[in-house]
Amino acid sequence: MATTFKFENSFGRILGGAYTSMFRHLGKRMKEQNLPITPEQFSVLSHLWQKDGLPQCELAQCTNRNRANVTRIIDILEREGIVERKDDKTDRRIFRIYLTEKGKSLKQQTAKCAKQSIRNALMGVSKAEVETCTKVLLKIKSNLTE
Repeated sequence: MATTFKFENSFGRILGGAYTSMFRHLGKRMKEQNLPITPEQFSVLSHLWQKDGLPQCELAQCTNRNRANVTRIIDILEREGIVERKDDKTDRRIFRIYLTEKGKSLKQQTAKCAKQSIRNALMGVSKAEVETCTKVLLKIKSNLTE
């Protein structure tokens, strides 16, 4: 007997819901701390905090966003004085994105918010469950990455 697919209880729906809940929770925590960025902007900044001066196209890749979306995020961050675009020294078609002093100064407080948000999300979840979930999610990502 074939089982009926129930979207509302499907793995993908639950996974998407968990992601959305975490994203919203982080946004709420950042707002409470008066941080001038959104979780979407945080995802771009987190890569720049690891390696400043990344090309815009590489930021799109490592954040799993399309170029237009990353361009919009960078436009906002640039307007807020958090990042600046500079021409690549060897290829004029490439823009590199650099943190300003303001952008660098946001790292510690934002990381603190992100860590607290993750702690809140994992309340009541054992270390073994987190490890298993992480393995499963990495396997899913590997299965679907081209």
